[in-house]
Amino acid sequence: MLFQERQVFIRRWWPLLLGPIVLIGALLLAVPPKGAFPLNWLGALGAAAVLAGVALLLTLRLETRLDQAGAHYRLFPLQWQWRSRSWAEIARAYVRAYDPLSEYGGWGLKGSARNRALNISGDQGLQLELTNGQRLLLGTQRPTEVAQALQQLGVPGPGAALAS
Repeated sequence: MLFQERQVFIRRWWPLLLGPIVLIGALLLAVPPKGAFPLNWLGALGAAAVLAGVALLLTLRLETRLDQAGAHYRLFPLQWQWRSRSWAEIARAYVRAYDPLSEYGGWGLKGSARNRALNISGDQGLQLELTNGQRLLLGTQRPTEVAQALQQLGVPGPGAALAS
């Protein structure tokens, strides 16, 4: 394994933001204010949706590996199985800066089948240009190390000619 990275969505300061929201919601469910309607199914579904969203944010992580066989990645828990692209499938690979909002519409699993991005935060990514014309961008917080791994592997960069 030449390179391995694990990025998590939740930052250290997020509990300070999410904690009060979850606490207030839990208190409202446990002790409704006087004169309020009793908890109904719609309120319970809303609370369950909020808890599911918080659980997703707490577990969401992007894992990337580069080795002699290729590039391997997954956005857990949205992708339970590792996805792999062999170096034979990759025409070019390089690190680049990008704008997550304007290019892909934000962070997460974004884009189309022909131009997809998996990113958690930041604006640096490993751009994979596949031999079939598809593009895949994997976000990284360690662009220098990714570039070094690509160089060690001898992977063609942005100036290389595409295979016909």
